[in-house]
Amino acid sequence: MLKYKLFTAFLFTLGVLSLQAQSISEHGYRYTIHTQKGGQKPVPGEAMLANVDIYVGNTLLSTSKKNPMGVYRYDIAKPEDKPSHYPPLHDAALLLGKGDSMTIFQTIDDNMRTYLPPNEKQAKELRFEIVLLEIVTLEQKAAAAKQLEAAVQVIGDRVKAKVKAYSAGLLNNEITTYPSGLKIMVEDLGKGAQIQEGEVIQVHYYGCLRDGYSFDNSYSRRQPLQFPAGVGQMIKGFDEAVLYLAHGAKAYFFIPSQLGYGDQEAANGTIPANSELIFYVEVF
Repeated sequence: MLKYKLFTAFLFTLGVLSLQAQSISEHGYRYTIHTQKGGQKPVPGEAMLANVDIYVGNTLLSTSKKNPMGVYRYDIAKPEDKPSHYPPLHDAALLLGKGDSMTIFQTIDDNMRTYLPPNEKQAKELRFEIVLLEIVTLEQKAAAAKQLEAAVQVIGDRVKAKVKAYSAGLLNNEITTYPSGLKIMVEDLGKGAQIQEGEVIQVHYYGCLRDGYSFDNSYSRRQPLQFPAGVGQMIKGFDEAVLYLAHGAKAYFFIPSQLGYGDQEAANGTIPANSELIFYVEVF
């Protein structure tokens, strides 16, 4: 009788796990919730701070432990924002409470497959392992936005001063020019390992034209840019430049137009054709 009860309990557990594995989120992602503590849940417009590990097969593609604060921040879109795409993290954020954990899967499309490691090219899904740590409320976001604006202004002023000095020829002795035409000025060599081709890295960047006009930066989004180094996901000059750096480095990239967007306009016309691009970059 005892063996029968144990066997029945085992089957029940398997059934629960099976049902969890078959759960489908609002936007079609398969998921399993592992821990439910009944904690506060975020709502659209708020943000979650989470531990996020992304796998393809048994290969760890990315981990939030390498982020500047050791966590991943995801800002949850409001319905009125009408985003064109809802990523797995959007659905995960609305399913989890503080302290909860889950696994959620994303089908790999042809574009994503291009950047997979060679031994995982046939994989069908990405696997996100997520633990929600904290919730950033609307009030906290508003206060942080003011602080962030001031911090980005400081970075922008510093970068624009360097761009002005570069345009005046005052940085020539500090710049290394490579055969491709790429120029790099390193401010901090960093103490980490050299970046390897294909390695998934994270960088913060502030991009300017030679006249000081800023066309984009990652600081305002609070999240560093993540990409596999040197495999063609970035413009040629950026891809080449990061391979000269180590983790922890801070540097300026001066990218000639032929290594940028060439004779094409970019960023909705804010980057004119044949523009030299200048980036201040921090590598994590």
